[in-house]
Order: sequence, then C-alpha cells, then structure tokens
Amino acid sequence: MRKSIYLAGWLIVLALFIAPLAYLVSFPTFTQFLDILTSTNQIKAIQNTVLVSLAVGISCVLLGVPLAWVLTRTNLPGKDKFRTWFCLPYAIPPYVGAIGWIILANPTSGLLNTVFDLGLNIYSFAGLVWVETSFLFTFVLLTTLTALDRMDSSLEEAARLSGANAWHVFRDISLPLLRPAIFNGFILSFLATAASFGVPALIGGPARLYLMTTQIYTYQRMGTAHGVQMAVGVSVLLMITTLVLLFLVQYTAGREKSYLVGGKSTRPSLLSLKGATWPVIIGLSLLLFSIFILPLLGLLVSALSTVQGSWSFGSLSFANFYRVLFDTEETVRAVTNSLMLGFGAALLCTVFSFLMAYFPAKTNIRGRSFPGVFASIPFSTPGSVLALALILTFSQGYFGIGPSLYNTLGLILIAYVVKYMSLSFKTMQDGYSQIHPSLEEAARVSGANFWAVLRTIYLPLLKSSLIASAFFIFMPVMSELTMTILLTGPGLETVGTLIFSLQEYSDVGGGGASVLSLLVVTLIFSLNFALKKVSKGRYGL
Repeated sequence: MRKSIYLAGWLIVLALFIAPLAYLVSFPTFTQFLDILTSTNQIKAIQNTVLVSLAVGISCVLLGVPLAWVLTRTNLPGKDKFRTWFCLPYAIPPYVGAIGWIILANPTSGLLNTVFDLGLNIYSFAGLVWVETSFLFTFVLLTTLTALDRMDSSLEEAARLSGANAWHVFRDISLPLLRPAIFNGFILSFLATAASFGVPALIGGPARLYLMTTQIYTYQRMGTAHGVQMAVGVSVLLMITTLVLLFLVQYTAGREKSYLVGGKSTRPSLLSLKGATWPVIIGLSLLLFSIFILPLLGLLVSALSTVQGSWSFGSLSFANFYRVLFDTEETVRAVTNSLMLGFGAALLCTVFSFLMAYFPAKTNIRGRSFPGVFASIPFSTPGSVLALALILTFSQGYFGIGPSLYNTLGLILIAYVVKYMSLSFKTMQDGYSQIHPSLEEAARVSGANFWAVLRTIYLPLLKSSLIASAFFIFMPVMSELTMTILLTGPGLETVGTLIFSLQEYSDVGGGGASVLSLLVVTLIFSLNFALKKVSKGRYGL
C-alpha cells in the first residue's frame, strides 16, 4: 500500500507539475524567439522588467537589512510588536497596496495631492518601484531576521571587546556573515517583481511602462495564433530566466558557507539606544505608517466616499459597502468562487502533502525527495507562465484526451494546487521531521499497518501542521490575480479578478475595489491571528 501511494504521487507530480511546463518550453520555435528578441515593444518590456526588478531589489535590501538589525540587535522597546507589524505586508497582495496608492497619489484626484498639494504622481517608474518595494521588502527582512536570530553573537561580542563601535561591528562582522541571506532576499524580491502582474498593470499601464507579465497578458488576450505564440515565447524566456537565477542562488548558497551557529550560543548583547530611543521609535512608526498603514487608510477613505476624488467628511457613508456587497451580483459569485477554490485547493494540497511528505521524512526509498523538489518548480515559476502552460495543456483535454477545461473553475483549481503545493509540502515535511521514529516503530511492532500508523500516530501529532498547511494555501488563493486573470472567463470571477476589473473599468461609481480590498485584508489578518493562536505562535506572522 505504501509503495502504491508513493507511485501514485509520482504520477500526479509528473502529470501536473512537470509535463505542462515541459510542453510550454518545447512549444516555441527558434524563429519565434527571434521575433521576440527583435521586437521593439518586447525589447522595451524586457528592459523595463530588468530595471524595475533591479531597483526594487536594491531598495528592498536598503530598507530590509537595517530594519532587521534594529529589530534584533538593539534594546528597542516593543520591538516584537514592530517585528510583527513590519512582517504583515508579506501576507497582503501588492496590488491591494497599488490601489491604495492610486487613491492617495493619483496626479489629478489623489487624496494627498488634493488635500496637501504634494504634486505626487504614482503613475511613474518611481511610483511603481515604491509600491513594489513597500510590500516585497519583507523577503529581505525575513531572510535577514532569520540569519541574525541564528548568528553566533560571540563574534560580535569579541569585536566590541576589541574596541569596535556599532557601525564597525555591523560592517566587519555581521554584514559578511549576512551576505548569503541578503543575496537570497534580493533575488527573491527581484523575481517577485519580475513575476508580478497586478502592480505593473494598475500603475505601469497608465504610465506606459510595460513589463513582461503585462505583455504576456496583452498577447494572450489578443485571441490570435500569433498572440498566443508571442505569449508563449515571452513566458518561456521569463521562466528560463527565473529558474537560472534560482539555480544561481542555490549554487551560491552551497559554495559560500557562512557558519552562523557555533558550538556555544549566547544571547546577543543588545546595543543601548540611550537618547536615540524615541527618535528610532518615531522613525519606525513613520516608516510603518508610510509603507503599510497609509495605503490602507486610502482604501478606507475611498470605500467610505460616495464621490471619488472629492474628499470631505460630509461625503462619507457606507453606501459603497452596501452596493458592492449586497447589490452587485458579481460580488456574491466572486466570493463564492474564491471560497470554493480556496477550500478545495487547501484540502487537496494538505491531503496530498500529508501522504507524500511522509516518504522523504520517514523512509529510505530511493528518489524520495524528488517529488517535493519537482513540486517546488511551479512555485518558483511566474504565475502568468504557469497559467499559460496549463491553458495549452488542458484547452483541448489533457494533451487532447478528455474534455476541455479551458474557462472552467476546474482549471483554476488545478492552477492553484500546482502553484502552491510547495508551501504545503514543506510545512508537512517540517512537521514529520519533528516526530521521533520510535513512535512509528512501536505501532509497527503492535501490528499497525501503514494507514493505521498515519491515522493513530501522525494525524493527531501533525494537527497544527495540517492547519498551517491549509492556511498557507487558502490565504494566497483568496486574492490570487496573476494566474487567474489569464484563466478566468465569463461567470468565473474571483475576488482578485473582480477587484482588478472594478479598479480598471467596471465600477462607474468608484470605491468598489477598495471595499473588496479591505475585505481581503481583514480576512488575511483574521486568519493570521487565528493561526498564531491555534499553533501557539509557531506559524503565522
């Protein structure tokens, strides 16, 4: 039975996780690549993608590294709360922040421009970089925080005893040890920017700043054979670049060893801020307000305003909430679809991971780690690329066999499962690794078969991991946009695509996108709080 499950899992991974991407890579011809590389519009899109991604990656490093150091190496009061608040943007879709900043810094009707006459223009290169950075800096922050938490503080203590000040300790000791973590965070933020669709579409579109993902969307929506060919070619180019960069990260991490944990570990000696305590608190509070709270306030003001662009207390009401939540037919359908897809994807990913993560953690079967590795490839692949691969695979049945899944919720569900399975798999493998093998051995001696071991030993002990796995899948699915915008059709609205359409063209009265964005943020915060409570702080932000 155990081998049968293992083989079945292998077949699913090969059929859904590997075959569509392999087919996508084999689809374009050399001539089509030449057309892409000689197209003026596409060359400009590639240049814009590289420039924006580099700018966002560098900005994330400049913001995330000092912030991580302050939150781990100083005696800042309330730094645990600051740490939680600064990590929260990680859970919010960047396009939600883009809508908030459009409300705030639209050059003609932005709240900050009409009230304070600041002359801001979010529809610009700087605006695009700012919005992406204000959410993606968490990649650098989280990797650096983890590295600093694990670092052997005796190295820093020795430098201080030798007379080095705080800056020299950071520059000569901490920074070299943090280099792999910083580089990983930079690459992750770079790739997240290159793979994003919502922010470039909402902000880059009006600024005529087109990236590769928006070009893929434009080509695919053309509905012509040439458009599909160009979309596939650009997708393959983006996927190859992404995978090469990820391989570079793994290769660099393997070659450059920085031993952060020594034989003896002590608590780090915290730098006393002394008179700088309140200036640092005020500075961090202003930073948090600027990058996180301010766009949420913009969403709230827009959601409450009956007349968009005319900001006054007299125009505030809950009319938009009632109109969008109760009078708009698409809202009920979008929320229902998102909930079904969220619960469905969470259930399928969690069940599959519960069964398959057992093998690399608890067996010596040859090749046991490969299903998890292959399942992580789609997660590292840009969402628009994966969506296009699944369209080609299932548009006429599975490679021509069976019914077509194009423009169905079934294909969207497959896309979510394939994209986010890696999150569930890693969570379950981590849970399995913490259970001592003697428990299973005792059950085997007592005559328990494989199913009995799973049911009586692992299922109860992995309860928190199962809940965390479902949460990690449900949360991004509820607001996913990049893949869904390519896979959706009439009557298949989700919360993410409805927010996008309300913001772009279908909400005459305005404020509808803000209402649904606030609903998404509230749901994410509530789920995160519930997860932290259930897992006793082990999971969640």
